[in-house]
Amino acid sequence: MSFRIAPYELDDLHGIAEIEKECFDHPWSYDSFCMEYADKRKHYFVAKNEEGALMGYGGFAEVEDEAHIMNVAVSAPYRRTGVGSAIMGAMIEKAKELGLNAITLEVDDSNSGAKALYEKAGFRSAGLRPHYYGWDRPANIYWLYFDEKKLG
Repeated sequence: MSFRIAPYELDDLHGIAEIEKECFDHPWSYDSFCMEYADKRKHYFVAKNEEGALMGYGGFAEVEDEAHIMNVAVSAPYRRTGVGSAIMGAMIEKAKELGLNAITLEVDDSNSGAKALYEKAGFRSAGLRPHYYGWDRPANIYWLYFDEKKLG
């Protein structure tokens, strides 16, 4: 399957909001993505197929000297095709390009597919945040440090 990864554009926001609705129980709104787009410390990437159809997206916020991944989502027909890994790779490269030291994220602890994606990209679990997604749904906190010497 052929696709390309690129920074998102204003025209991508409706498609991003649609994928968000498809993938999450409590999706962000189109207006939320408009606010993200207006913030110069937010960096999002999209995957598009040869016809230009949106396949997935992901983005992060610059917070001090770290990147905090806000969202990653891939439309169902394109999962397990390398789209998620390619989006993660673009975000990691952008964070490094910006001189950030690490990337972090929270993921529903029951989302084994997402956890596998992050672990494949080199992220490590740093523990659970109880009740993050609801009373009985903790978040698993993941980190990827670019300079492992800073861990000590």
